[in-house]
Amino acid sequence: MGKAEDKIEAELRAAGEAPDEALDLARLALAFAALDRPSVARAAYEKHLTELVRAFDTALARGRTPDKIAEKIGGAASAEVVAELLSSILAGRFSYHGDTESYDDPKNANLMHVIDRRKGLPVTLGILYLHVGRALGLDICGLNFPGHFVLRLRVGQSGGQSAAIIDPFNRGQILSTADLLRLIRSIEGPDAKLTPDIYAPVTARDILLRLENNILSRAIRANELDRARDVVARMIWLAPRRAGLHFELGRLEVHAGHMSAAARAFETCRSMASGDGEMRIAGMAEEALRRLKARLN
Repeated sequence: MGKAEDKIEAELRAAGEAPDEALDLARLALAFAALDRPSVARAAYEKHLTELVRAFDTALARGRTPDKIAEKIGGAASAEVVAELLSSILAGRFSYHGDTESYDDPKNANLMHVIDRRKGLPVTLGILYLHVGRALGLDICGLNFPGHFVLRLRVGQSGGQSAAIIDPFNRGQILSTADLLRLIRSIEGPDAKLTPDIYAPVTARDILLRLENNILSRAIRANELDRARDVVARMIWLAPRRAGLHFELGRLEVHAGHMSAAARAFETCRSMASGDGEMRIAGMAEEALRRLKARLN
């Protein structure tokens, strides 16, 4: 790697040691993007992130709290009204939308390309919504919804709180419970149900790993295993304590013929998983080590 990539690696490794709440989601997504475009400066993209926040703030004239939003639009500020304001900026003024024509294009998982093209995957578009919402002090988060990244926006206090589920891929559409049920059944089959798990919020680290996993899965499907190994290594920089990532790295090192590196990855996985009580993963790593040693003897 060159100096630019080395600097980004150091940035991501530092993020890997930081608590989830300290992570700057959009700027770290740009760091991942820059690893595949090291000759492109990030400054213009960071400026665009600021421009998105400023555009929303300008639309409100002043103030960033739900109360000020209510003051601006008149009446009580509901989550749906605030969500519509968000989408009017991101999907309306800036034309961000899902790429329905070339969904699997790797550019859709690179935030730099998404900003250039104004289209991408649910998770990359969701990162922009989250960046704006959080910069404005809104209670917005990504959800653990399988196969299609969605957001939850809440407005108000307990007792007088409203919530809206936002689909950043479909121009910020607000999803009803019936919409969510149809969506999950389109992904997991006709018997799928809406469980509490899918409404669980996810951290910035989880969102970034989900973003990179899109790149990883496409590389594996294309049999680009060197690319896949590089992507997993990057994910480990950000999440060094995720035992499953070390297991995946070990598998890819085996495919690359790097047996010593594979053994180190499986041993790291086994140690971490055992320490964290993830005995299934620890057992998988133990079996992988056994098979690896049998091949070497």
